[in-house]
Amino acid sequence: MLEMRLDQKKLLCVVACSSLLIACSSKEDTMENPIGAGAGGMGAASGGSGGMTASGGQGGSIGNPGGASGGASGMGGASGAGAGGASGAGAGGAGGDASGGMGGAGGDTGDDPNAVAENPDGVDALQPLSDEIALPIVFVHGFAGSAQQYDSQAQRFAANGYPLERILDFDHDGAGFDTAGYANGVDDVVDKAIADFGVEQVYLVGHSRGTLVSSTYLGDAARAAKIAKYISLDGGGCLGVSVPCLEPTQASIPGQAHVEVATSAESFRMQYEFLVGAAPAVVDIVPQKAPVTLRGRAVHFPANTGRSGTTLEVWTLDDATGHRAAEMPLATFEIGADGNWGPVTVDSRKRYEFALVPTAEGSTHHLYMQRFLRDTNFVRLLSGDAESATRMNTNSGDTHSSLVLMRMREWYSGGDAIDTIEIGTTSPSAGDQAAVDAMRPYVGNATIGIHVHDAAASPGDSTLEPLPYFGTQAFQAGVDVFMPATEPPDGTITITNNPRGDASKPQVIRVPNWASSGHAMSVLFADYAQ
Repeated sequence: MLEMRLDQKKLLCVVACSSLLIACSSKEDTMENPIGAGAGGMGAASGGSGGMTASGGQGGSIGNPGGASGGASGMGGASGAGAGGASGAGAGGAGGDASGGMGGAGGDTGDDPNAVAENPDGVDALQPLSDEIALPIVFVHGFAGSAQQYDSQAQRFAANGYPLERILDFDHDGAGFDTAGYANGVDDVVDKAIADFGVEQVYLVGHSRGTLVSSTYLGDAARAAKIAKYISLDGGGCLGVSVPCLEPTQASIPGQAHVEVATSAESFRMQYEFLVGAAPAVVDIVPQKAPVTLRGRAVHFPANTGRSGTTLEVWTLDDATGHRAAEMPLATFEIGADGNWGPVTVDSRKRYEFALVPTAEGSTHHLYMQRFLRDTNFVRLLSGDAESATRMNTNSGDTHSSLVLMRMREWYSGGDAIDTIEIGTTSPSAGDQAAVDAMRPYVGNATIGIHVHDAAASPGDSTLEPLPYFGTQAFQAGVDVFMPATEPPDGTITITNNPRGDASKPQVIRVPNWASSGHAMSVLFADYAQ
């Protein structure tokens, strides 16, 4: 569940004072220009096979000579402290269609807007890249982030023959400020990768305030010697970096917001060519032929510490209703202090529920996602216990449901490409609720998580007004929508998203109408259209 205890304006100003000189802005400033991105940008250019980029454009961030109009990165990210460590062990990635990079999904999908019309059996794998080219990649997330924000890119790399087990992350506290301590954590991951894979150097990728951690790390010459190339994703950029460097930004990828720069296909093209020295053959994420293997972590958000004291149940779903399709879970894992779970093998044509059941008293957290098309080690179940700020500020009850709608690509409520999020409920005993569009103008263009539940001030009524608390938190908003619930659930909540207004690719997720008094629900939409 999304939760943030820090005042956003204070946080943004803390980042502005950092050595990276990231532009400072408040949430109110970012509706038209999300996360404070200036028009100047940092001007990165991929160097192709040579690997070097043009570092530091002329319209850069605060304090960058020649920059008159803002920063390349606004904010979006203080990366933090904590207990995450490295993940990324596991099966190598398969799949990918070498036909010009567009993969194999699309076409007429019949009645199911999420169905895969072409290549229903998946696509063949590309030949693995050589170990000399495919050095290990270490991703460092930003404020309120996790490895989830590099999941799509890891799948794209693997589809092009990059061994999935060589794509690693450093999960850490997404709300902390111990930059030197996090740099030490990065060093631990780098050293382990060098030892595990028998290499002399690795690639480093930072996003948002993860670039502050990365630049701190690279400021030590001995540590910088371990890095072959560095990618700064919408953050501090390449200024002062001593290794070959690429800096995709909102300015260099027009129309994209802060987190989207980390997750988008356009960003992937730049990253792949910079690291590998050639354009990728596959860009779209399409199903692999082999069964899909998942690994991940169940964590407290935003600390990224393991959600210990819970049991993870993985259930196969009836996609028509969102309810469980079997009497027993597909897999069960006891979650420990590291939060790790897996592997579990799933079918790319089906959807699954991840239920975190507390071993003591407390609410069960149900997490729902779209189909898993490829192997991944970066599934992150963002959760929280009864004392978490999200739970404490969610109005719960026996007669209504609550949802958190997430996407690692900003929801847009303004401009020319506005998302729609229609939410409707059917319940034989509690009555139906017609679909309403929960995307309201006040959500803005910088939100990742939208909290949706029945407001205490207007019970039983979808006013679509802002919910208290959530709009004051970084990357979050709250919308009053009444979704009738029963215990046990007897109906279905249907959430339909037209991504950035594209009605030709509606993304549909159906979930049971669990009562919020004993059940929390999170729904994660993919950051690309399936």
